Amino acid sequence: MLSAFAFGQPWILLGLLSLPVIWWLLRATPPAPQRISFPPARLIFEMARREETPARTPWWLLLLRLLIAALIVAGLARPVLNPGAEFASSGPVVLIVDDGWAAAQSWRARVQTMVDIANRARRQERPVILLRTTPDPDAVAPRAAFMSATEAQGIIQGMEPRSWRPDHAAAAAALEGLSLEGAANLYWLSNGLEGADARALIEAARRIGTLTVIERPAGESVTLVRSVEGAGAQVEVRLERDIDTTAETAMVRMAAEDGRILMRRPVAFEPGMRQTSLTETLPVEALNQIARVEIEGRQSAGSLALLGDGLKRYRAGLAGTREPERAQPLLSDLYYLERALAPFAEIREGEIARLLDEPLSMLVLADVGQLVELDRLRVADWIEKGGVLVRFAGPRLAEQSDDLLPVAIRQGGRNLQGAMSWSEPAKLAPFPESSPFRGLPVPNDVSVRRQVLAEPTVDLPEKTWARLEDGTPLVTAEARGKGWLILVHTSANTAWSNLSLSGLFVEMLRRMSALSTGIDVEAEDRMLAPQTVLDGFGRSARPGPTVRPLNQAAVAETPIGPRHPPGLYGEDAAALAFNVGDRAAQPVRLGDLPAGVLRGEIGGDPERDLGPWLLALALALLLADFVIALWLRGHHRFSRRSATASALLCAALTAGLVLAPATGHAQQAGEVDRSVVEDALDMRLAYVVTGDDRVDRMSAAGMFGLNEILRARTSVEPVEAAALDIERDELIFYPVVYWPMTESQPALSDRAVQKLDSYLRTGGLVLFDTRDDGSPIGRGSDAGPGTMRLRQLLSRIDVGPLKSVDEDHVLGRSFYLMDVFPGRYSGGRVWVENLDSSANDGVSPLVIGGADWAAAWAMDDSGRPVAMLHGGGDQREMSFRFGVNLVMYALTGNYKADQVHLPAILERLGQ
Repeated sequence: MLSAFAFGQPWILLGLLSLPVIWWLLRATPPAPQRISFPPARLIFEMARREETPARTPWWLLLLRLLIAALIVAGLARPVLNPGAEFASSGPVVLIVDDGWAAAQSWRARVQTMVDIANRARRQERPVILLRTTPDPDAVAPRAAFMSATEAQGIIQGMEPRSWRPDHAAAAAALEGLSLEGAANLYWLSNGLEGADARALIEAARRIGTLTVIERPAGESVTLVRSVEGAGAQVEVRLERDIDTTAETAMVRMAAEDGRILMRRPVAFEPGMRQTSLTETLPVEALNQIARVEIEGRQSAGSLALLGDGLKRYRAGLAGTREPERAQPLLSDLYYLERALAPFAEIREGEIARLLDEPLSMLVLADVGQLVELDRLRVADWIEKGGVLVRFAGPRLAEQSDDLLPVAIRQGGRNLQGAMSWSEPAKLAPFPESSPFRGLPVPNDVSVRRQVLAEPTVDLPEKTWARLEDGTPLVTAEARGKGWLILVHTSANTAWSNLSLSGLFVEMLRRMSALSTGIDVEAEDRMLAPQTVLDGFGRSARPGPTVRPLNQAAVAETPIGPRHPPGLYGEDAAALAFNVGDRAAQPVRLGDLPAGVLRGEIGGDPERDLGPWLLALALALLLADFVIALWLRGHHRFSRRSATASALLCAALTAGLVLAPATGHAQQAGEVDRSVVEDALDMRLAYVVTGDDRVDRMSAAGMFGLNEILRARTSVEPVEAAALDIERDELIFYPVVYWPMTESQPALSDRAVQKLDSYLRTGGLVLFDTRDDGSPIGRGSDAGPGTMRLRQLLSRIDVGPLKSVDEDHVLGRSFYLMDVFPGRYSGGRVWVENLDSSANDGVSPLVIGGADWAAAWAMDDSGRPVAMLHGGGDQREMSFRFGVNLVMYALTGNYKADQVHLPAILERLGQ
């Protein structure tokens, strides 16, 4: 029992020896006599005088005051519940921390374990040496840092895992370079993975002191997303873990760039299995949207894979004719095009006008001569917006054509075989360095018998992507607007060449389709600039100044590290995914340890400082003693103001003692106080930071846009919106808080739930935006991921029944008259709490919807909209009006509620 209790300053307990002296002083000093106002004092002047013994202090008051003294002494002695064991050696405490991606999923427990060890070092007055085993972002090798235990606590609480692996060899060298007095107490918070360098680190630690290896519990695994591969419409996800002793189920999900969940499936590991896989067949629309594949509940850079452009498939439209070849399909151009495009594209076939009615990546015209004027104009506009038009030659195109060609062609074409031929069939020449086909091998058996010829012009060499051996162009192209216009000078079937029978035909079409998203395939050894990188938790972040471009030709040999962290490299539409799983070694659990090396597990009961609580209890009893003393003197009545002031003083001092940080935690009180004052004096809206960088940037832009509208149209002058960490920041200063829901947002702690519940009860308003146009009270599989996440959140908060906002609700009357509340999406319903008008001035503490209002409000610094809306400017204007109404509703309550009853009021006035 006593082993679970210790004191940080035990010598202060000597103060308990003063309790008998305090007892004697209190008994010797009687309480002050009561004063009674009695005017006829002359009546007692003649009374006989006798000696009287002063009254003693009541025994129960003596006990109360002794208890107060004992609590003060015990609180100052800094009692600790669940203290750790004494250090075995006399030297300093060395904390060796594996802070790579493999440690991320249990990082909070690791930090608590390190803080507890630092607390023990502080109590025993030991210095601390902190050694992080990963290189820092400047690529500096691990170094041991000497510091006090108090400094170590502040640094530990600010640490976060990095997305590259530890360098145990460098960490071992850092230990060998230490010069210590006495044997050290070494604690290695290991990631639990085996390796030759890990053994070298153990041996280096053993030579300078006593080593304890602290790792994950035996049944907790490190699981990698090893690879994500696509074949046709199928996606295969391979997982790998470091143990095979237990059965385990991993929930794999595929998410779009905006966080929407496209697929979610369980994958089982049976005992004896280290690897498993999941194969899913998905529609092309879903394949093209997959941005990341991750293991649910595992916050680690290794438990997810970014895809970049890896699985993207394209939708190709085919226009031509099959009628003459229906009996002989092998003579049809479309027959060969379908089979060449099928491995990487979804194929649509039909008339040009119908094909352009749906999104297309590429439009292929097989021997289509002249387009009708309406179709020509639509195709030209589609190319300008980023489409790729590929035209194949044939008898019709050779006879007549329009201006949708990259070069002017001669009518009639060139025949290289037959009675009138003047040459043998020509073979292909190697592709030029400037061609997207650069690097593709040219088969020797591919030949061209007939082609259409381009008119010689000055820019013809620049437009030529493929040539025959005699130098005549086979493929020409021209950029128009954001798109491309490509002409293949031979047919798509075997009538003019045998190109369509080769694998080269498939690869050429694949690279043409890649141009529809702006992919530059000119050079495979180009340098790819970092676009977004992952931290140790797998969260997307902007690349820092030390991140270097990635050489595409050397990707396979480039290790993940501070210079090249995992993430996306290259242009937005052609990003290359650089993932941990592609390059990580096989994860193997750390095996048996040498004799003399202790082994422990992360977690357990954390140390708890009871000092602030004991001092707070002593203060409360001291105030009670003060009130009792006043009562004994005859002051039986207190004004309401005095009682309120006393209660507030007691609450403030008690909260200050209980919530005050421990001495080891670095705090910048001055800065915090200034920010609190600013938030209290200014009218400021706020949004909740979700951890999803893209969503948070959109929220910031949305609140900026709403602030601009409020300043322009109302008397409200808000300052810059605040970004709130719901776990740390105070909510009370913000009248409206915008909270977008994300599937990856972590669950709230009990303290955050209490804080949010208190905010909602005391006049705050939160706009919960599920961003999926869903219903927060929906049921079944129709609910989106944002709605499901919100449902989990609201289940822990005291929320009354909800109702849909109708046309009579004040939210539609507080500034503008409106009965729909669109955002990026329209048509969804808005929900509020169903409360009576007397509660909180009739203002619902929460407003719920799924319209993605931040995207509709979002503006850049120049005031231009950020996101496109299907409803255009009218829908954006209505979304701004909803934002204005929401803020006015929160600030003014139901002062315009009489507008709801306006028809009845007018009717009465008319009578």
